[in-house]
Amino acid sequence: MRIARVLAALVGTLLISSTPITAAEQPGSGVQTRAEVRTSGATLEIAWDQPMPAAEAEALTKSLQGDVEEEDVQTFMPKPNGHGPQYDVVKCDEANHIFTDRNGIFSARYNCRFDNVNWGFKVSQKLVAIAVGDMKESGMVWHTATKKLGHNGHHTVPVYYQLHGTIKGVKDGDVLHWSDRITFRVNAGGREGTAVLNIGGTFKISRR
Repeated sequence: MRIARVLAALVGTLLISSTPITAAEQPGSGVQTRAEVRTSGATLEIAWDQPMPAAEAEALTKSLQGDVEEEDVQTFMPKPNGHGPQYDVVKCDEANHIFTDRNGIFSARYNCRFDNVNWGFKVSQKLVAIAVGDMKESGMVWHTATKKLGHNGHHTVPVYYQLHGTIKGVKDGDVLHWSDRITFRVNAGGREGTAVLNIGGTFKISRR
């Protein structure tokens, strides 16, 4: 299943702290055409329209890291505890459980009375500031370890808009995996490009 492969890749590369900068370089040219910002629950990739000097590309990429301190937030992905993954628990009596990283804020509410989860995601202000035009969201995908639960609708909306939706058919104790893909144009330091933000995470729901 494609989504399983995507999430497996995210889990494998994003569990630890931020690895802020990588870039694709044209062989022998000393210029870069792509920037990548990795955080605990997302990968942001920007393909610049025109190649630029490596130093300039690196400075632009650093400016996208944001001010969130990893140790002060609940992150999207499971946290290693020495014995396997440790999941954040979203409880039924909790109004909203907030997860955040440098690229955005994800929230989840377990509505156990109706066996569903209400969710929301908002792109970080750092990215909103450089966005040009609307963002295209592919639609949140949900599954457990054994089955796909659903695929929320895709949207084309302003980048500052809070995406939201509901996933139905969950049950107490489920470990839920989610992922989404957001694409938008950017202008950073006078340089234009296309940004692709892949987000995803895992949490457990509980009545108590």
